[in-house]
Amino acid sequence: MTRTKHDQFAKELLSGLLETVGTPSKAVEVTSEVREIDLLFVPLPEKAAERAKLGLLGRIATTACLIEPYRNAPGNEDILNCIMHLVIQRGERLRKANRDKQTLKEDDYEMLWVVGPTISQAVLGAFGAQSAEGWGTGVYFAVSGLRTFLIAAHQLAPTKDTLWLRILGRGKIQMQAIDEVLALPIDDPMRNLALKLINQWRIRVEQTQDLSPDEQEQLMNFSPAYIAWEEQTLQKGRQEGRQEGRQEGELRGQREMLLQFMTLKFGALSAQVVSQIQSIESTEKLQQLADAIIHSPDLQTFLQNL
Repeated sequence: MTRTKHDQFAKELLSGLLETVGTPSKAVEVTSEVREIDLLFVPLPEKAAERAKLGLLGRIATTACLIEPYRNAPGNEDILNCIMHLVIQRGERLRKANRDKQTLKEDDYEMLWVVGPTISQAVLGAFGAQSAEGWGTGVYFAVSGLRTFLIAAHQLAPTKDTLWLRILGRGKIQMQAIDEVLALPIDDPMRNLALKLINQWRIRVEQTQDLSPDEQEQLMNFSPAYIAWEEQTLQKGRQEGRQEGRQEGELRGQREMLLQFMTLKFGALSAQVVSQIQSIESTEKLQQLADAIIHSPDLQTFLQNL
């Protein structure tokens, strides 16, 4: 199956979220041939609390794993290609362990997670996939020994726990997930990270010509996220501008007051001295200089504090 720009977006979104809890690597070559793992992830043990915030994605990120997202429903050949990546990666791990004279247990090898908007019963049956106990609806474990899970986004329960995987779905599933992201508190770091990554993807896609119907649908689904991110960015810019304005006003007032004190005690000031005072950008420094006036018998002694 031809991979789409959405698949690239999915890798970037998952990678961005997972960077908060471990080390994701995108498009990892597993042989000298042109074969790439979409996303290879290694968790950081000390990030357990942060992983919990990612819900189902955080549970996936508990162990080292390969994650292969698809915009369209993956078929048998797609699943086989993903399993091939897993097997090659397993061989790489085993060869490295042999070189380092280490012994690997089964749990030391990566798991494979294939995420699709839907997964047909025929595909599930072809790989002996059954509902994964304890993982909720939409998560399937393939025949024992393959270390492979299949996730059908459209079957996942519409809860916060599944949000960061449902956003990779299609149509109403994806639009609902976007609405849920926007409903998160505006200071939620995962919300802001997701909106930032979505907006970056939009900018790149809009620069391309002849968008496919699928890409146009994706842009439409994400439009509320673009609007929210732009409004949030604009609001932040206004707040920072006001803050900078207040700070500059305080600095200007302190400079003027310091110059008045200096003139009262030391007499007329040269343009060079005035310029030195006007160039100070720290309110703390200006306060120190105001205190120094009291203990300075003359201008030259005072200027030693600059």
